[in-house]
Amino acid sequence: MGFGLAARFIAIGASVLLALWVTMIALFYWTNDLSHTATRLPAEQLKAIATLIDTTPPTQRPLVLEALQSSMLAVSLLPSAASSNGATEMRDESDFASYRALLGARLLSIRFLDEPETVARPRLLQRAARPLSFQVTLTDGQVLLVEARTPFIVTFYGLPAGMGAGLVGTLFGAIAFFLLHREIRPLTRLAAAVDAMDPSGEPVPLPAIRASTPEIRALMRAFEHLQSRLRVMTRSRMALIGGIQHDVRSFATRLRLRLERLPDAAERERATADITDMIDLLDNALLTSRAGVGALEEEMLDLAEFLRGEMADYRRAGQPVVLEPFLFDAEAWMIGDRLALRRVIGNIVDNAVKYGRSARVSLTVDSHTLHVLIADEGPGFSAQDAEMLLEPFVRAEPSRARATGGAGLGLAVARTLIEAHGGSIRLGNARHGGLVELVLPRFTPV
Repeated sequence: MGFGLAARFIAIGASVLLALWVTMIALFYWTNDLSHTATRLPAEQLKAIATLIDTTPPTQRPLVLEALQSSMLAVSLLPSAASSNGATEMRDESDFASYRALLGARLLSIRFLDEPETVARPRLLQRAARPLSFQVTLTDGQVLLVEARTPFIVTFYGLPAGMGAGLVGTLFGAIAFFLLHREIRPLTRLAAAVDAMDPSGEPVPLPAIRASTPEIRALMRAFEHLQSRLRVMTRSRMALIGGIQHDVRSFATRLRLRLERLPDAAERERATADITDMIDLLDNALLTSRAGVGALEEEMLDLAEFLRGEMADYRRAGQPVVLEPFLFDAEAWMIGDRLALRRVIGNIVDNAVKYGRSARVSLTVDSHTLHVLIADEGPGFSAQDAEMLLEPFVRAEPSRARATGGAGLGLAVARTLIEAHGGSIRLGNARHGGLVELVLPRFTPV
């Protein structure tokens, strides 16, 4: 059974409790003057202190006692043995055998140091947290009192209590990292699968997750349903557009046959042009829809040979189109949709002829890309036009566009189809007019 978000919130709560525990230890330090705790003063050091005080003249002892004072050691002289107020005598315990061996009968007492009644210690720390006091008799009858302290809590295992907190925190961190990695890994594989989804192609198998959170499994099911719905919607959309295109073409053919009976040649020509524009609009819409869902055909094309054929068709139709000689000898291979590329070149060349009176087409090749340049003799493109004219249903200023008509889809369709091929389009200015540059990826054998 996978861990849900609730379980993770509980884990976070446990981490917060761990932090509170560490905070309580810090407060314990603060309320107890750095939390002086019991320690085992080495027997050799205790004997050396007693010998030093015993051999020091009485007039010099206060100075020696002052020199021995520290935050971990308090040394003083008593006229006689001090009472312990009920503290347990530990001199005869086995843990202190080394003290008895070195000091013998001089070792009077080993007890817990008396504490103020206001200090409240947890039960688990009542033994480990209290400092020890040693009483040793001197040769002149005075009693040496040595209180051993450390400024941190010491456990029964000889480790600071903070070490346990650090170990537990490290354990929690390792578990949290493992769980995080365990949950992110399926998401990474899911992201790769979603990125490979193609609404017009075969379904992409999503990664099989045996054990994960319910939320992750729900997310994967949602993506699987989404992929199925996208495929259905894409097929329905393409079928709808294809059906409309077929029917409209049938209607257009009938209208053209009826237009032949119009007595006015000018009216007949305008009506035929309107029908042609309507068919072009439908063709653009269909190609754009196919490009938007990745349904374009893919075949190996020699772009140089493709441009030669297209430009020859324009010249046979009497269009002022010139294909400049290629400055390279190698073939310009690419993978693309022939019909889509024909639509791109046709839209741009038609615009160049309409707005710029002629079209000069050239092709350059580098190691990874193919560059198709289409120049005209028109007024060119301003910086604002270069951005706007690539949007759907946007035409140039009235002085250029209204006289020639058009729906404002030519360049927008060209951009969509070029980007579907992994390329780009740029509008600029040549020496004597406007310039449209198409950049397409070149096929290079591995």
